[in-house]
Amino acid sequence: MYKTLFLCCFINIIALISVNAQENYSLSKDTTQNISRDTTNTGQKNFTYNINSLKVEKGEIKIDGELNEPAWSKCVTAENFVEIEPGDNLKPEVDTKAWVTHDEDNLYVAVVCYDKDMSKLRASMADRDKIFNDDFIDILLDTYNDNKQAYEFVVNPYGIQGDLLWTSNNEDSSPDYIWSAETKVYKDRWTAEFAIPFKSIRFPDKNELSFGMHIIRTWPRSSRYQFSWAPISRDNPSFMGQAGHITGIKNIKRGKNLEILPYVLGSVSGYLQDPNNPSSKFVADSLLKGEAGVNLKYGITSNMTSELTYNPDFSQVESDATQIDVNSSSVIFYPEKRPFFLEGSNIFNMDINTVYTRMLNNPMFAGKLTGKLGKFEIGYIINYDENTPFILPHDYGSVARTTSLKSLSNVLRIKHDMGGESFMGLIATDREVKNSYNRVLGFDGSINFLQNYYINWQLMGYYTKELNDTSIFKSSLKTDGHDISFNGEKFSGYGGYISFLRRSRHWNFNIGLWQMPPGTRKDVGYTSAVNWREINTWQGYTIYPKSGFILNIQPQLNAWLTYQFDGSIRERVVQPNVFIQFKKMMNLSSGFLLVNDEDYRGILHKGIHRGWINFNINTSSFIRGGGYFEAGKSIVRFDNPSYLGNIFTGELWLTLNPMDQLQLESNYSYSELSKDGGEKLYAGYILRNKLTFQFSRNIYLRVIGEYDSFGKRFSIDPLFSYKWNPFTIFYIGSTHTINDFGDKGNDDPRFIESSRQFFAKFQYLFRL
Repeated sequence: MYKTLFLCCFINIIALISVNAQENYSLSKDTTQNISRDTTNTGQKNFTYNINSLKVEKGEIKIDGELNEPAWSKCVTAENFVEIEPGDNLKPEVDTKAWVTHDEDNLYVAVVCYDKDMSKLRASMADRDKIFNDDFIDILLDTYNDNKQAYEFVVNPYGIQGDLLWTSNNEDSSPDYIWSAETKVYKDRWTAEFAIPFKSIRFPDKNELSFGMHIIRTWPRSSRYQFSWAPISRDNPSFMGQAGHITGIKNIKRGKNLEILPYVLGSVSGYLQDPNNPSSKFVADSLLKGEAGVNLKYGITSNMTSELTYNPDFSQVESDATQIDVNSSSVIFYPEKRPFFLEGSNIFNMDINTVYTRMLNNPMFAGKLTGKLGKFEIGYIINYDENTPFILPHDYGSVARTTSLKSLSNVLRIKHDMGGESFMGLIATDREVKNSYNRVLGFDGSINFLQNYYINWQLMGYYTKELNDTSIFKSSLKTDGHDISFNGEKFSGYGGYISFLRRSRHWNFNIGLWQMPPGTRKDVGYTSAVNWREINTWQGYTIYPKSGFILNIQPQLNAWLTYQFDGSIRERVVQPNVFIQFKKMMNLSSGFLLVNDEDYRGILHKGIHRGWINFNINTSSFIRGGGYFEAGKSIVRFDNPSYLGNIFTGELWLTLNPMDQLQLESNYSYSELSKDGGEKLYAGYILRNKLTFQFSRNIYLRVIGEYDSFGKRFSIDPLFSYKWNPFTIFYIGSTHTINDFGDKGNDDPRFIESSRQFFAKFQYLFRL
């Protein structure tokens, strides 16, 4: 196995030299052919994808979706869109045209989307960011022209907005921006009009600006078609590097704005004194509890923003979906949903998860600074926490504890732009709890060369002095040299990774070396397990059939070999996979653990063969869904000693849209584990349903219901929300947990409410 992986590395290095030379020639030839063919069809053989933005006077553009202002007729037309998905820079079936202009306050974009059958238009009256299965227009702005990130402004035919932050190989729908858009639907087309305030985006402090810009139309019909103003080569991994440009943006108002966001919250709660005893007393609040707080945000310059929050309400409007973790030895990772930590969070994202902001749990106050200074991107967070959580990793997993201890955390991140997609960066984190500390230092980077190749790395140092109080946490779990109890130990470690990647139209791969030492502790990050070294590779080759029902097919191979620091084998895996994209917006992926041997707590389990299949269907606007199934051998981790059992897991998801305003989302997860003889060790499911009725763009009613058969409890969460913009919000709702105590054969009720809360919140954004 060890020799095979190194042989694979050697073959990649030899092969890429010849393939790169061959594909560079092919790329040049293919690109010329595509552009020549497309521009011949559109009648603009030498068209360049640049627009000089003509400045208009304030008030000349009215955002109503009608596009009847005289100012639009003076602007240059962006046309000759090309089909980039599923076609490869082909002439589209339908036409799209766009115009761009600006005044001192806003950037304006107008788009006309022609159609040959408007009855097939997909549009839903939904909440913000819930429109990505519809027809929509997407405006991407790379305001720094660095090809590393872009703001995305999306609108569907009903004028429902979506906003994202694009970074290399990722789109994050968490950020929200203040901007406006209106649309109109006609017999043969629909139109959209955007106004993007300059004070809502960051950009260089220059007299005249040029933005990279993609204008992309999504047209879901027999396939999910996408049309782009600028052609995009699949053999060029730099998406924003192929964008068009808006030039001539000058004499504008800078984004040095002050935002004040106060909130008030009222709630009444109750709970069963003993949640395991249905006869125990239910204790309810006799008075309404109130809280208030404020968030301040100031644009120091047009490219640097500071933010301060006092007594923030970091409760979540929508609870995390329960996950099955009966046989898991590691802490479950949940995504961040709190707006304060989401904005600008992309700078803290790293392959080794060094900043996991859900470890900043319940702040009394927090501050943040994000932005750019020249070629340096800077991010800083300070957080004073009133209920400090811990993730404590060991050799075979991790455990979580939340405490009432107070802590002070600091995070500093700096990235230096080296041009294109290349960068180098530093990370430093520190958390102080009483007389203990955890400090992490890191150096990372990415070098892009020969267009398609990357070398990525992250080198880390970890330094920890534990709390000395085993009454808070005590455990027999150990890693090399120390245990994970709070007994005042002091330890450190040095780790990281380096990887070699190729991204291209056909052949893609990743070869990496990783190390996670026993002394790893990231108190503001996430760690699943420690004390391992690994060499791994992923290989994929994409084939594009010229005809038929399959759009593309990608055979893949995953393989890794993991050792503990004492040289013993932790895990060895060879896993062939395949991904198939079909027409009709359907896909299928499947894989099999051909080789899977793993040491768990001193026992080496061999032959843990297991297969899986995943599918998604989005053919109809009325119904879409998918599923995941996995079956085979699995380690029974909760027994000591561990042994092999038989596992089956399944998940089905379904979304129904019986009308434009109504949506039902349903998710069913099932898992069972049994011994070889058939005796079930556990079997259970989680069913979660979410029903949403959208009265208008701003108002919706939502009810979430969930049943967890493992915990034997229901939860019901109704919510009414009025959202004037992403930040000015009023909502009122409640949460209810109902325990299933089973049929006791007497008159005692089976289902008893164990906790409930009624709440209302109002917050208002003052933008000065």
